[in-house]
Amino acid sequence: MTSDNRKRALRHMPHTAIFGALVATFPAVSSAARLDYELSMRYMHSDNIALVQDNVSENILSPQVRFRFTEESSAVTADFSGAVQYLDYLDDTFDDDARGEFSGDLEWKIVPERITLYARDTLSEQSVDSLAAFTPGNQQQINVFEGGPTFLARFNETTQGQLDLRYINSWAEETESLNSDRYNIAARMTHLLSETSSLALNAEAGNTEYDNISELYNYKRYDLYATYQSELAKLELSVDAGYSRLEPEDSESFSSALFRGYLRWKATARSSLGGNFDYQFGDSSQDLIRRVGAPGTLPGPVDPNSPIIGEPDNPNLQIIPDTFRQERVSLTYEYTGERLRLLAEPYYEQLRYLRDDTFDVDSQGFGISGLYNLRPRLDLTFVAQHNDREFVTSDRSDSDLITGAGLAYRFTRHWGAQFDYRYRKRNSSVGGQDYVENLVVLSISYFR
Repeated sequence: MTSDNRKRALRHMPHTAIFGALVATFPAVSSAARLDYELSMRYMHSDNIALVQDNVSENILSPQVRFRFTEESSAVTADFSGAVQYLDYLDDTFDDDARGEFSGDLEWKIVPERITLYARDTLSEQSVDSLAAFTPGNQQQINVFEGGPTFLARFNETTQGQLDLRYINSWAEETESLNSDRYNIAARMTHLLSETSSLALNAEAGNTEYDNISELYNYKRYDLYATYQSELAKLELSVDAGYSRLEPEDSESFSSALFRGYLRWKATARSSLGGNFDYQFGDSSQDLIRRVGAPGTLPGPVDPNSPIIGEPDNPNLQIIPDTFRQERVSLTYEYTGERLRLLAEPYYEQLRYLRDDTFDVDSQGFGISGLYNLRPRLDLTFVAQHNDREFVTSDRSDSDLITGAGLAYRFTRHWGAQFDYRYRKRNSSVGGQDYVENLVVLSISYFR
């Protein structure tokens, strides 16, 4: 992929632009709004930038901007975060590269308790070929936008009706077969069982239309399920249980039980345990946007100061239009102490594609990341991730390991520096796919 393609991709983000246009129509920013940003310059050295068996070293200079904007008022709730970085490959192993990431979630109460306008947008870096190493030449940007109105009707003090109309647009920089438009409608009836619990009945219908090869992948989806939610002082619980049906245009229908569960227990004042379970139909677009807003969903165990060069959000996710059956179980442990912050997450996932079983996979792994305050203004960061995946219809299996540590020092309130080290290793049953990489990074940052 050339640098011209990269720069053009960053300029041509139609769905993020739609999201920005919606934001521009919102009421004036309130005093509850907060904007934080970081400007940094990084120098990186990799002894195997191409992630191949015969190491290829590279030096990289990378300016970067990161930001987060939040607002919570009586009319608007918003949470936007993102980053833009430019990678200058000094030894010309790859073309210079521009990347962007964005996650935005907002609600605008146009008529309180009657009409709400909702929008969500994700822009992320994913693999072009997930079977190959996640190198600079094997990356593309994926944007998924979701938006539409919600209409509310309160029948009495304990029962409320809700109608959601949603438009969803998916766009891929390289894998154009993913590009699609979706139209969804959902009717919900929620009844308060008590001050801390509720029961809802949900009926959803959707139509997915792909820009390319539509004759193979267009489909309609219907979901009927019940939702139970409970929120106690130390325990949160959310369960969806019901039935799903897919009706492709050119083939027989598929049906399955639907079950999603989330549990979070605040074990102590500083620690909590959580778990997620999913048994459902899904696809890559739904997976990318659901992990932004699903209850209890975490971005995954990563360096608290963000990945240096990064990994895709879900290394098992294929950027293709095919739908899959998903079974996933994950546990989380979070600890926030006076000096130590820690996140640990083991998981197991099984994906079975409905049309092409080439990418059917069983995977499992764990991640742990954290930050320890060594002394005022000096932090030690650390990360470790291990993932195993085995493809069901082939003899391929991969084992990936990422470990690292770093030191971050704040000279003043606005200025800081950081040193990071990363070690990445893959063992694969396929010849030529093994690699080892050592990466060191030095960065200077301005914070606001």
